[in-house]
Amino acid sequence: MRSRGLVVAIAVVLAVLAAVGVIVYTSNVRETAVNENTTTVLASTQDIQANTPLDPLIAQGVFQPIQVPNSGVVPGAVTSQSELEGQTAVAPIYQNEQIPLARISVGVSNTYGVDPGNIGIGLEVQGQAAVNGIVQQGDNIPIYATFRRGTLVTKQGLKVLLTPAQINKAFAQALGGAPTTGSVSNNVFQVQTDFTIALVPTVEVLAVQNPPVDTTSGRTASGASIFVLNMDPTDAQELIFATDHATLYLGLLPPDNKDGYTEPGTIGVPFGKVIGVSK
Repeated sequence: MRSRGLVVAIAVVLAVLAAVGVIVYTSNVRETAVNENTTTVLASTQDIQANTPLDPLIAQGVFQPIQVPNSGVVPGAVTSQSELEGQTAVAPIYQNEQIPLARISVGVSNTYGVDPGNIGIGLEVQGQAAVNGIVQQGDNIPIYATFRRGTLVTKQGLKVLLTPAQINKAFAQALGGAPTTGSVSNNVFQVQTDFTIALVPTVEVLAVQNPPVDTTSGRTASGASIFVLNMDPTDAQELIFATDHATLYLGLLPPDNKDGYTEPGTIGVPFGKVIGVSK
């Protein structure tokens, strides 16, 4: 009886050891799979406003590592605490989101690297029109504008798109008469059909705040992207005008093309046919 009890006891111990072995093995396999398919990045445990020094938050343990699918890691994501030391947030950092380097800077600059003679312009664009939130600081983007049929454009506003001679011809076309050499009495031009133009062939992104990435799917969440653009004053005037009168759509230029494309990029009815002039 004693030997039978000893055998049972040994069998129980072996069964427990086998179960522990299976658990450890499964855990190691799972951990290996996670490590091979994810990247460790830092995230904040709270919302952080722009212009906030990060060193006090580091001391409080605000920044913690999280695992993100490799396909969902944003460009320039902070992966170590040392990258945050001595830095200041130049854009809001949201709880549990990845922290792109574009959102932090040593100290706070009011110029963001605006070129001499240029002007920094803020722009907010939604969803896919903002290239689905993948544009980063330092990228160059073209800006397209679609004017809808029936849009009323004043002569003052139209001048950002046309030369004075073209404006006169455009108004003459709208009024059904021949081109005039003087000013037109009617100061409002009605767009006769939808048309899209390449409003700004290229502009540098000085700063960008994209929607946070969904850490479960690795995809950018829907929402608006907010940009600071390094713009020529003339381009800035055209952009401000189009913001109030048209629908904007952004593109993303390849790294080796900072000048954009020479083609006007008109989609649908050519711009010249819309207004009855050559541009």
